[in-house]
Amino acid sequence: MEKRKLLFVFLLLHVSFPLIISCKKAQDRPRQDTEQAMLQIAAAANLSYVIPKLVDAFRAKYEKYENADIRITKASSGSLVAQIRNGAPFGLFLSANTAYPQALYSDSLTVAPPEIYAEGIPVMVFRRRIEGERGVGSLTDDSVEKVAVARPELAPYGEAALQILRRAGVLEQVQDKFVYGVSVTQTFQHATAAADAGFIAASLLHGEAGIELEKADMQWIGFPESSYDAAVLQQAMVLLDSSNTAAADFYTFMRGEEAAEIMEKNGYRVR
Repeated sequence: MEKRKLLFVFLLLHVSFPLIISCKKAQDRPRQDTEQAMLQIAAAANLSYVIPKLVDAFRAKYEKYENADIRITKASSGSLVAQIRNGAPFGLFLSANTAYPQALYSDSLTVAPPEIYAEGIPVMVFRRRIEGERGVGSLTDDSVEKVAVARPELAPYGEAALQILRRAGVLEQVQDKFVYGVSVTQTFQHATAAADAGFIAASLLHGEAGIELEKADMQWIGFPESSYDAAVLQQAMVLLDSSNTAAADFYTFMRGEEAAEIMEKNGYRVR
């Protein structure tokens, strides 16, 4: 009798164990599908106020991503490249220039060569008490003590700002007044909070940033393309993960007319 009980227990365990494993695998499947639908995008800081509009339009165009987990990491292009090199799981990188994506492509860290999706536009914001309408020459006045600029080694808008000042012949007179931001959005914060003027992206004149600019009682001026090298602000993107269908679809979306129209309405050129 005792032997029969032991045999019964053994058979029960032997049959149940693979069933338990099988059920666990079935439970895992929905989670794996969710992981495949996740999209992590590395976006240059100047895209802060336009990227939500792009994501909304993307979801509307591709209904299968209506509830997809789309995560955006916004920072300077240089900082994002460092994260990518350190293994950050981004599927797509939207840079503020072409140099950073090209460097990743040269190191075989992208699926294909960089593709330009827009061109940034630099502007100068300034306090109303400053005669900013005179252009960057007004920054040489003694009344101007701080000028916010993005670090050129990290953010292309910082490089464009230096070109504008250099070509106007006032860089040496102004550079001691620089207050640096690690990204163009941090530079915007410096400009509105403590500086007398600053160089930012035209895209930051829109949305919440535009409201902040009004609250700070600041004005802005733009620059002719001849005052800087427009190629510096040609924004390129690269696909980082060919196995991520959502990333590939967003990449395709960014190449289309709908995305171009959104970019143009929010402070960019699309040629």
